[in-house]
Amino acid sequence: TVEVKRSLRVLDGAVVVFDGVAGVEPQSETNWRYADEANVPRICFINKLDRTGASFEKSFASIIDRLNKKAIRMQLPIGQEDKFEGVVDLLINKAVRFEGDKGEKVVVSDDIPEEMKADVAKYRAELLEAIVANDDALMTAYLDGKEPTLAELKATLRKAVIKNDLFPVFTGTALKNKGVQLVLDAVIDYLPSPVDMPPMHAVNPDTEEDVVISAKDDAPLAALAFKVASDPFVGQLIFFRVYQGTLSAGSY
Repeated sequence: TVEVKRSLRVLDGAVVVFDGVAGVEPQSETNWRYADEANVPRICFINKLDRTGASFEKSFASIIDRLNKKAIRMQLPIGQEDKFEGVVDLLINKAVRFEGDKGEKVVVSDDIPEEMKADVAKYRAELLEAIVANDDALMTAYLDGKEPTLAELKATLRKAVIKNDLFPVFTGTALKNKGVQLVLDAVIDYLPSPVDMPPMHAVNPDTEEDVVISAKDDAPLAALAFKVASDPFVGQLIFFRVYQGTLSAGSY
């Protein structure tokens, strides 16, 4: 728990992984609360959807019920347990399947199973409404019957995620490498880069003045050591997050 708390201090964004069978567990609640305290933007990944007893809807309901009402479905699974083969991406309204031994072939198509079409339409409308609610101009256009472009939706969703107004939920199975690719894309699309974050404040140890730290390579080095580990082969390892400036190997 201490490790998680220290690590959250230096994160700009996080992917919270849930078990598709168990949903939200006690430790998930604790870590979510720490992420709230540290104000870390999050995306959620419901994993292990290929396991017996896995349920996307049950796990999603536990996130809404026990963690945050602002979680939104980004995907619906195509099949569950041993029949899990891919997801419907609600934003682009297409089916995404993962083929090959390790899901290395990501196949995007219009081939959404017939029995899912009603759910896809319903949850896609919910997703679009949740996104446009964060932008007055988009909201007005949407109410006039004009659907925003994919680029507009992604940009608005990104802003909402960074402000902790929305928590996108993805699904898949990491073991079979199905769905992980889309989560990595989501990290780039929606989680903040260091320049999206507000400037950090530090204290100059010599003068005790407040110093504003900004993510610039050519400024003086400012970093925070957040973890110490002892390795039998290397000795003491210090993990640190660089907030400003550059540190190169071999320098003091």
